[in-house]
Amino acid sequence: MRISGAGCTDIGLQRDINEDSFAVVQEGKNAERHGACYIVCDGLGGARAGEVASKTAVESFVAAWLSPEPSVEDTRHRLRLAVHEANAVVYRLSLSSENLTGMGTTLVALVPRGDYAYICNVGDSRCYRLRESVLTQLTVDHTMAADMVRQGLLDPTYARMVSERNILTRAVGTSPRVEVDVTSDTMMPGDRYLLCSDGLWGTVPEEELLSSLSGGSPEDAAHRLVDLANIHGGPDNCTAVVVDVQASTSGSD
Repeated sequence: MRISGAGCTDIGLQRDINEDSFAVVQEGKNAERHGACYIVCDGLGGARAGEVASKTAVESFVAAWLSPEPSVEDTRHRLRLAVHEANAVVYRLSLSSENLTGMGTTLVALVPRGDYAYICNVGDSRCYRLRESVLTQLTVDHTMAADMVRQGLLDPTYARMVSERNILTRAVGTSPRVEVDVTSDTMMPGDRYLLCSDGLWGTVPEEELLSSLSGGSPEDAAHRLVDLANIHGGPDNCTAVVVDVQASTSGSD
């Protein structure tokens, strides 16, 4: 199968700083050797600390993914190692300056390997899969509201409207260690994956996410989604990375 992706980020209409960061790594010798990766991070912290945290996490994760230990072959383990490295770098940096104290970031990443998409996440940035007009959330939010839903204390219908939606129970860089969720999804030709910050999924209703994610190239879809968040008022920074799965052309590997 052939995998291609593109991303877009925007400050929104009500923020002074864009604390989101993303990377699309699918070209070059390192990507060919170690595997493509797609990542979105949404920073948190005062002043510019969130911006620093998300940018640092993206860069550290990508560097770790492209330079794996020779003995590490298991994709899930490699992903955890990359997130742990990003966590360590952001945490050490947060201790280096009062202006960066307490900073952290969400993280969601996808790597295609063989017939599978491997997804890891910390926080409330999400991964969705669009397959045959059905949009499915593949990640679990690490927020107080999501925990309340899982415990039966909150109706899922109201989860996106309560203040607890914004309270993270996990983040990259806020403590020396972090717990990482890793899952896998069997890819099929025609699948489209979306990685996004809560500036998208928390602003745009799911039925509009589905319709705007459908059709066009990954680049077109990513820009459409970010523009749609601004049409809905742009209350937050917004980032979308769209990844397509296509059947291999005849004669290719």
